[in-house]
Amino acid sequence: MGSLDHWHPVLLSTKLKKKPVGVKLNGKELVLFRGQSGRVGCLEDICPHRRMRLSLGKVVGDKLRCQYHGWTYTCQGEGESPATPKLYACAEHFDVQEQFGAIWVKPAAATAEFPRFDVDGYYNICNLAHRVKAPLELVVDNFCEIEHTPTTHAFFGYPLDRMQEVECEFHPTDTTVRVFNRGPRKPIGWFIRLIVGIGRRYQFLDDWTTHFSPVYSVYDHWWADPETGKESRVKWRLYIFFIPVDEKECAIFTFAFTKSSYPGPAGGARLFKWLMRRRLDYEIQLDVNILEGLADQRTSIDGMKLSRFDKVLGLNRERIERIYRGKNGTGAD
Repeated sequence: MGSLDHWHPVLLSTKLKKKPVGVKLNGKELVLFRGQSGRVGCLEDICPHRRMRLSLGKVVGDKLRCQYHGWTYTCQGEGESPATPKLYACAEHFDVQEQFGAIWVKPAAATAEFPRFDVDGYYNICNLAHRVKAPLELVVDNFCEIEHTPTTHAFFGYPLDRMQEVECEFHPTDTTVRVFNRGPRKPIGWFIRLIVGIGRRYQFLDDWTTHFSPVYSVYDHWWADPETGKESRVKWRLYIFFIPVDEKECAIFTFAFTKSSYPGPAGGARLFKWLMRRRLDYEIQLDVNILEGLADQRTSIDGMKLSRFDKVLGLNRERIERIYRGKNGTGAD
């Protein structure tokens, strides 16, 4: 398998309406279109006839019509000419799934399994998309260590003057990397502590697992009393996908869920959905700002002064190369 041969989210469903939309995935230009029946098609963004961008075309019924000479294409890439009815062409098409408020694509010949979402009993707070001008490895680096949280984040993470108290565990497998962190929480305003159910002595717990087909991390965030074990009323579960646009830019797709001990599957989260969405969007934008401020965006970690929190960098890189890009790895663990 190569870097394209996985199920990737490429666009939020709300962004695909009557007009086709061009997207780029790992340097390959694609076009998405929604037919009259609601079915979504994905083709390479180039007309086989005279190489026009199909994303500049128009949706007619369940077909995509090229702006240049009016050729039409089905979701399977089957094209025909209005001027020469017996002349046919075939555009490269991709398999499409519309799940969790996003459009996902993979090459038709690829056999990758769709990522598993374990969200029974969780409430979907929001789905977000961000772009960051940084290569895949550096984006994953940022989201897979917590040493930056004191100075970067406003809500999640740990206070800078107590980072030495944070416990950090690594649990790699051949195909995943799990990291578990526990430590003193940041100061949080009384209103947020009230609705989330965070006691004064509670610690912040951060447990995530990174997968590599495609590259994404599943984060569990919650707060708990270190003595009694009592937990916050609200827990977060975030699925964050790191999708290369090209070698120098990534898209970040976040699917955010909460579980609450309040009555009902959504509990009190439904009332404060707008606040949680705004807070999460702000926190991820802080990550984007930090990444775009890096003075050196080389992906090599050689020569860096790495801390005890940075073991994950090497673990992730080996699996990105071996699993995501399909290159020989060393099996580092």
